[in-house]
Amino acid sequence: MTKRLINSCLVGVLVAVLAAGSALASPKEAAKEESPEATIKALFPTLPLTSVKKTPIDGLYEVITDGNVIYIYPKTGNVIIGNLFTKEGKNLTAEASNRLVADRYKLITAADKEKAVKVGNGKYEVIEITDPDCPYCRKMHEYWGRRPDVTRYVFFLPLAMHPDAEKKIRYILSAENKELAFWEVYSGELDNKREILDAPRDDKGLLAAHKAIVAKLGVNSTPTFWVQGTYVNGANTQLIEKVIGTCKTAEGMAPGAPVKCEDEGQKK
Repeated sequence: MTKRLINSCLVGVLVAVLAAGSALASPKEAAKEESPEATIKALFPTLPLTSVKKTPIDGLYEVITDGNVIYIYPKTGNVIIGNLFTKEGKNLTAEASNRLVADRYKLITAADKEKAVKVGNGKYEVIEITDPDCPYCRKMHEYWGRRPDVTRYVFFLPLAMHPDAEKKIRYILSAENKELAFWEVYSGELDNKREILDAPRDDKGLLAAHKAIVAKLGVNSTPTFWVQGTYVNGANTQLIEKVIGTCKTAEGMAPGAPVKCEDEGQKK
């Protein structure tokens, strides 16, 4: 299902909920309530409210409902479903959505991490949502490969546009050494290797578990990261390095010596 179709479905559901609730109270009656949140509850009693927040537009409120961002003008009962921009071009809806996704990092449990593919053993924690045939995911895999200061907990989200993604993921998740298999796949070693890709594999339910964890996080695109708890959408290395600094590996290390960042801790 594409993001556009998902958004269309969400709009349809929200419109139905709003229409069902709006018949129960008029804006004039609801306005007798003391707070905007109470007014909105009176206008749309079937609408689940997570938060209600003022916007820069007088009288218009940002409403978080079931993980979605909408806008309500309590005085008239009007509802806006879509992106809200400032005159400077800032997308307030995107900022609110990012805040929502960022907070979902807290939903990751120790049991979830046990199901992830753990890559590396550095001091910084990275939660990673990835697809093995996503070009930017591979680009970020190369980036993380140059960072011995991170530990990655990798969860897979196979996108419908990549028909071999699930097969590659099952190859990784069914392997005895999952980290090694992960590196093989993301280096391109399995690309177009039909004999390997088409072989049946038992991932012991791990791919289904990964999909459930990713759905819980509300992620539908790759790559997505939480770096030390900070949400990073896409291959945004600039933001990553603001959070955990840069890493240039030291030259001339003795064979077998642990690789370290010689400029560890220097943040941009």
